[in-house]
Amino acid sequence: MSHRVLLTALIACVVLTLVVPAAQAQRDPNPKRYAFSVGAGIVEPDSAGELYYTAAFRIGLFHTDKRRNDVDDDDWRYSGRGDIEAYLEPEVGYWERNDNGLQESDFSGGVNAIGVVPGRAVDYFFGVGLGFHLLDSELRPAGARGVGVSTSDTVLGGNFQVGLDIHLSDGVSLFGTGRFDVLENVDDTLQGKVYMGLRFKF
Repeated sequence: MSHRVLLTALIACVVLTLVVPAAQAQRDPNPKRYAFSVGAGIVEPDSAGELYYTAAFRIGLFHTDKRRNDVDDDDWRYSGRGDIEAYLEPEVGYWERNDNGLQESDFSGGVNAIGVVPGRAVDYFFGVGLGFHLLDSELRPAGARGVGVSTSDTVLGGNFQVGLDIHLSDGVSLFGTGRFDVLENVDDTLQGKVYMGLRFKF
């Protein structure tokens, strides 16, 4: 497993953090319960990187508010400090590649448990999840027509992820995520992913 995914995640987080001063949206003290996100990035099922696409829908479970009661809610120094938001997040993802006659694809779906630590301009989140991966592959020798060997398999997978959301407005944020998926009973057990996108809250 190459360390390029970790390096890319670190660079993406630094770049996103530098954008924070431009995000001046005030945080709503009452968090929105639902959010839909779409994103794209890089996945490394082995030493090669491929394009990865994902979409997810967050459902709010609960919200704890530990802000001090003796300060104005508009005081940015205390806005969101100590809060925790919990979400259930169904998601889908997809990547494919074609390398020297070998075509591979992975369509995944699952559910994540997400914890969010909100801030005035940036939210930080972490999560774990379980799901399935529909793995398809086809080996077609060079120059062969109508001849190939194809396989399909469905395996279970788990993931751990961390990331951040930058508030562009009260209902839209730019997010970045670094993530590892662990698959069962496959040669490339570990998939590293780094992706960015937009999240729409309502």
